[in-house]
Amino acid sequence: MEWKDLGATLGKFAPLIGTAIGGPAGRVIGGVVAEALGVANTPDAVSEALKINPDVAVKLAQLEADQRVQLQTLVVTAEQNRLSAETAQLTSVNTTMQAEAVAEHWPTYAWRPFIGFVFGTMMLGVYFVLPLLHIAVPPIPTEAWLAIGAILGVASWHRGAMQANPAIPSVNRG
Repeated sequence: MEWKDLGATLGKFAPLIGTAIGGPAGRVIGGVVAEALGVANTPDAVSEALKINPDVAVKLAQLEADQRVQLQTLVVTAEQNRLSAETAQLTSVNTTMQAEAVAEHWPTYAWRPFIGFVFGTMMLGVYFVLPLLHIAVPPIPTEAWLAIGAILGVASWHRGAMQANPAIPSVNRG
């Protein structure tokens, strides 16, 4: 069992704790709950205490009332950390794509459009030309379509965003 699995159960007695334990700060808040209940710092121990002790609801409501500001701060901080990590990852990808776009060597800046042309040619050939010529369509692994589609989708989305942004110099807009 994990802390997030206790969210709905804890939420019946203490809504803020129930919500928070299912998020990124779940382990920390689970530890606070376990300490308040006087049980081991594990989801199983807290779950067992919820089943056998009728006073747990009162303790949880009291804990939430006493620690409301601290719990909210933990939740907000955990969400800020998650968003910061996500932003850093997107910034890294964006920086890589910008470097590729202004690269001097054609393989570096041309691989994404090349994947798009290969994908289009495959679709046309496999699903239109071969049937017209009465040639059996060969089995293409699903993973191949997913990989090409993912690359094409990400590249197209970023390319469209770049073309829609007037702040980007026109030489880089394609």
